[in-house]
Amino acid sequence: MSRWQEPQAIAELAREVTVVRRPNPFAALYHWRYEIGALLVLPYALFTLFQAVGPIWGAVVLFGVGNWLFYWKSARRFLRDRLRSIVVQHRLRTGFARARVCTLDGKLPVILWTKPRGDEVDVTVFCPAGVGYERIEQRRALLAAACFATDVHVYRHHKRANVVHLSVCTARLRKDADEDDVVPAPRYAGQTDGAVMPVQDMSRGFLV
Repeated sequence: MSRWQEPQAIAELAREVTVVRRPNPFAALYHWRYEIGALLVLPYALFTLFQAVGPIWGAVVLFGVGNWLFYWKSARRFLRDRLRSIVVQHRLRTGFARARVCTLDGKLPVILWTKPRGDEVDVTVFCPAGVGYERIEQRRALLAAACFATDVHVYRHHKRANVVHLSVCTARLRKDADEDDVVPAPRYAGQTDGAVMPVQDMSRGFLV
């Protein structure tokens, strides 16, 4: 081992044995925002419904909504895609921790936003100092396994090195297909992993 490789090996060893930090309370609330919202909104909505129309008509309304979700394909797909994106972001955080995609003091990347897009889930990740595109790219196979995904494609931000974009492919492989046949969604057609891709700024609604 040469001298210039020794610091890298020591840093890698330190990262492997470091204790991953727990998120601060505000980050934890953001991570579980969908579940917290559901626990707060659904009981209140049910209580308001039964108070307004009574238990019988309330049950009729719930039965109608259930049938509507079951038979309307677009609504069913919308609900499935949203639930899938929530599961992917939780699994991705677990994958970051287990694959040691973290700084030397145990700080993990922050998932800013997830959005379903066909058979893939787009994920925007903010990297703390000490973690970048290269680290995530090295662990993409482990991240794909953690997300129950076929593959994870990693792209750079065209302006900010601390922002990385992931495309988590959740499509199932065909029996006659090879892993090399799995390609990103049409949005990334012609792009290879590591290509510079503009990431949508959700707060302003356009590309940054």
